[in-house]
Amino acid sequence: MSASAFLGEKSVAFTGVRPVNLRTDLSGIAELIDLCFSVDEAGHATARELRALSQTGALLSLLQRVDRLLDSLGQGFVWLEAGRVVGNVSIAPANYPPDMGKGYVIANVAVHPDFRRRGIAKALVSKALEHIQARNGTFAILQVEAENHGARELYRALGFYEERTFIKWQRSAMWRAPHKLDEMPFITLRQGHEWRAEYALARLVRPNRLGGLGWLRPTHPRLFRPSLWRSLGMLLSGQGIERWIVRSPDERSILAALCVRTQFGGAAHLELLVHPSQAGKLEKPLLNYVLRRFEGQHRSLYMEHPADDVLTSAILEEYGFMRRHTLVHMRRDLRHA
Repeated sequence: MSASAFLGEKSVAFTGVRPVNLRTDLSGIAELIDLCFSVDEAGHATARELRALSQTGALLSLLQRVDRLLDSLGQGFVWLEAGRVVGNVSIAPANYPPDMGKGYVIANVAVHPDFRRRGIAKALVSKALEHIQARNGTFAILQVEAENHGARELYRALGFYEERTFIKWQRSAMWRAPHKLDEMPFITLRQGHEWRAEYALARLVRPNRLGGLGWLRPTHPRLFRPSLWRSLGMLLSGQGIERWIVRSPDERSILAALCVRTQFGGAAHLELLVHPSQAGKLEKPLLNYVLRRFEGQHRSLYMEHPADDVLTSAILEEYGFMRRHTLVHMRRDLRHA
């Protein structure tokens, strides 16, 4: 599509960056997201949702208060070219624990192909950083496809640094469980009082300076410490969590852990932690055990895991997991006068 066709015959004078106006911009943002993230089914789904929401008229303001996607879009900025949306950036609170600072997520950085290499993306992200700093944000985070070297270079030029690269894996519900390994360690459920041992393992292998546990999952005690209210909330919402571990011989520490988070009728999300001294020894037994445990449940399995862990990557491929995305997590720390 040419620039003239994209702009259409009717145009207005304004060209440049301004805050998002959901009533007038939502449909244009939907088209932009669909165009720029067309290789991702999630991008198509987001665009479809936005198109539907753009038709809600007077209800849009009310929906913005309860829809997190709309709220993040509403805090963002668009670039207009003769009155039409050709660029977008979204901003949303990271919702990290308060003791980790006030962080924001920068997302949906998109520029129409006919208007790229004009500094629009840089202007949009710079405006987003100004917005975050004005709200006393202490850091900004984003994720970018590993192969998008141009975007990574742009973000580095704007002061972001790369924390770690993660691969998003998916295993189809159609796969059969593997056969039990000839030799298996003793695998058991973690007890509540052992949360500190699992947290210590996580701090060692997934430190926050390297992106923590994964996207929007910092390594923090609240994700490991038992909570009656959180357990009740998960029960009422149809969620579940299992923490399978391998203890050290003296039972004072945890050598490996595999957390499984489930949603009623939905997929399961796995999170694997293995002590460096056990690398290549416990990854396969834990995965083998959990895959056999899910035999017959017909669940798709998802996992976000560091790309630099080549041993685990090989095991995941052997067990039928497919690479869906390879994403670099980036961060910029913000200073205030």
